[in-house]
Amino acid sequence: MAIRITQNQLANKFDTDIQSIYSRMAKSQQQVSDGRRITKPSDDPFGTGQVLGFDTQLSDVRSFQSNVSDSMGMLNAADAALDSVTSALQAIREKALQAANGTNGTADRASIAMEIQQLRGVITDGLNAQHGDTYIFGGTATGTPPYPGPGNNYAGTANTMSRRIGQGQNVQVNVPGDLVLGPNGANTLDVVDQLILDIQAGNQAGMTTGLASLVTQTDLALDVRTQLGATTSRLEVTQARLDLTEERLLAARTEVADVDSTEAFLEFSQQQTMYQAALAAGTRIMQTSILDFI
Repeated sequence: MAIRITQNQLANKFDTDIQSIYSRMAKSQQQVSDGRRITKPSDDPFGTGQVLGFDTQLSDVRSFQSNVSDSMGMLNAADAALDSVTSALQAIREKALQAANGTNGTADRASIAMEIQQLRGVITDGLNAQHGDTYIFGGTATGTPPYPGPGNNYAGTANTMSRRIGQGQNVQVNVPGDLVLGPNGANTLDVVDQLILDIQAGNQAGMTTGLASLVTQTDLALDVRTQLGATTSRLEVTQARLDLTEERLLAARTEVADVDSTEAFLEFSQQQTMYQAALAAGTRIMQTSILDFI
């Protein structure tokens, strides 16, 4: 027995087919316009899971990158401050050697002592340096100067700050000021102050002792600079590794979540052609009536 196809059935089938093609064409158009293959989880549940995993890893990597960048800024500021400190100490030593020359008179020694006093200020300025609003050499007391005066005592803490730069990896980003200048009561500032008094008084024995102490104090600051330099080198290597990891994760995410623009445009063109052909065919079918058979 022949199955009779009614005009309503043809119309319903035509509408269903057109909607299906239009939906696929709209999806292709969206992919062409924004470049994304996955716009909702139902597009590709497995791919969606991969993308979420990549996003989590990228978030961690970018957090580590931010910490590395902040740490390098802190360490570079500390190194710049210590450069001025060590330069001042070397200049003080040269002035002290000049003062130790027995031919200097009282006025000459007073002038040298004044110059050393100015260089002493460079040392305190260096140890009170800031990175942003953070006092670099204050330990964890980052809001107040580590050497506020009056007096030469360290007012910071012995604790240090660290940053997380990888899974299970932390790096120290500051050095307490007393490790640079020495302990209270016998620090670099105390040595310089005593040297100034000995120069003013023409105390040759005191100047000799002060010069020897200056070498020791300068070595303290240089050792800290060496430590900071090693940490900075480590951070540079870590930064390069994190940048490479980010690049690889982005590439992997793109491969899963995004579309090839050429393929997407070709798919859209094909869907558009199918849509136009379906419209043309459907229009001809729907125009057929009983008059066409008379």
